[in-house]
Amino acid sequence: MLIGDQITLRPVRAEEVGPLYVSSLDLENRGLWYPLPTTPLGKLEADFADSGFWTAGDGLFAIADRSDRLLGIVGWEQLNGDVADVEVSYRLFDQADHGKGIVTEALGLLVGWLFDTGHMNRLRASIHVDNKASRRVAEKSGFTCEGTSRAGWYNRGRWHDIAVYTITRAEFEAHRLAAATPA
Repeated sequence: MLIGDQITLRPVRAEEVGPLYVSSLDLENRGLWYPLPTTPLGKLEADFADSGFWTAGDGLFAIADRSDRLLGIVGWEQLNGDVADVEVSYRLFDQADHGKGIVTEALGLLVGWLFDTGHMNRLRASIHVDNKASRRVAEKSGFTCEGTSRAGWYNRGRWHDIAVYTITRAEFEAHRLAAATPA
């Protein structure tokens, strides 16, 4: 488990797989930007039974508050085969939890853990160009917008541009040091 000031990142539990799936189908929860999943519930349950959503190339943490209420998820996935290029993702389930710094804290915990324990040197996040809140989360976590991937994903009947944010190990260390240094 990774423990922050207001949240904990922990493995997803078996009884949470169904609710995770249901929340992933909620259009309001997903917002205007993120495409609906294509993985059926049975495959999701089988993946959890097989690996607990943890493999050598990807993983998923539950974001829980101090009372262990499931707030959302944060995860990573290795891209491009043998190249250590890793995509991070995050999502809160309840609109009432937005704007409280929960995702920023969760992303910071995840990025620190990945760089402290993994062999990657660079992480990236793909964010819809119009998703200002998510872009701000990435920026507050030390990510830099490298550019736009034109027509990068399909959602709601059309192709959408995505902003590609990245952070390197050295940039994260500088960001972590700046955050730990009193002003």
